[in-house]
Amino acid sequence: MKFSLLFATLLPSALGANSFAGANNYYIYALPTADRIAILNGMQAAGMKVLRTWVTGIGAGQKASNNIAVRDLEANGIGNYDDTVLNLIDQLMVDAHARGIKLLIENALQGGDIYAQTYGVDGFYTNPAAINAFNQRITHILNVHKNALLGNQPWSFLGAYIFGLEPQNEPMIFDQSFYLAHLSWICNAALQVRNNVGDRNQLIFTGGGSAGASVQPTFFGSSCTAVDVVAIHDYTDGYDSYMPAAINQAKAAGKKLIVEEWGSLVGSGRTANLNSNVAKINNYKVPWVYWELISNPDPHQGEDYEIQVNGADWGTISAASQSAAALTGAPFDFSASLAL
Repeated sequence: MKFSLLFATLLPSALGANSFAGANNYYIYALPTADRIAILNGMQAAGMKVLRTWVTGIGAGQKASNNIAVRDLEANGIGNYDDTVLNLIDQLMVDAHARGIKLLIENALQGGDIYAQTYGVDGFYTNPAAINAFNQRITHILNVHKNALLGNQPWSFLGAYIFGLEPQNEPMIFDQSFYLAHLSWICNAALQVRNNVGDRNQLIFTGGGSAGASVQPTFFGSSCTAVDVVAIHDYTDGYDSYMPAAINQAKAAGKKLIVEEWGSLVGSGRTANLNSNVAKINNYKVPWVYWELISNPDPHQGEDYEIQVNGADWGTISAASQSAAALTGAPFDFSASLAL
């Protein structure tokens, strides 16, 4: 199909589309109920539509919170599934849905996980046995596991609760040259997700990369048909260098973009930087998901992007979310996938 015809097909829906905002918290399902609900209530009040969280193992006390430790799905060995983390996310689905929020679920593995121990870091992406095992993990999450709170339905049938799915967070970000040489892994993993989820309104995301490297021509090509949304992770504030071209590429390919991770470091210039980032992203009317919201006072650990709901800087990010939701004429229409 020629670009001009495809653009004409997309244009009417794009003209009526709104942008939106959301937030990340990778361990929210492991928080005490009151803390989890505080984050969700804050998001609801700010008009946020999407919460991104991870299927992964976590230790207790993340970001100085009171979260419990949760073992990874395959902590007992590859193919030996412990559904504790999935059961906790089942409850999160219900809590979020009650507040008009849908989940973007990331299948995240940590450094030193069972796959890296067994196959090595590079081998996870190249060894056929590792790829097959990971594909089975995806199938288990989406179709073998059932949500007992929602009629024992598999996640693949829960489009009213799940906005989107990602095979892995920031695949291969540890080595840029390796990443560029193995982009097909992302496309193939996305295909495994799509083969398990017939509902096209449950969108499939790339997992993000390093700023402009998140956006690769491969993701818009004919070999990557299962990817619906190219996810951008950018902590450099450099959107202007790649966003115009990326929007055009995505439109031409019938795909979408989202700034899935961004944040402003704590410091004297934080408010100005928050507002500057929002102004840049909103200028393109592309939705964004902030990294990250927490329930307790910020412990200022590591790369310090956290914002406490109803704490310092909450008013700024809440107002920013409302400004994103007010934008019309967005280039990408997510309305079907946001519908509850």
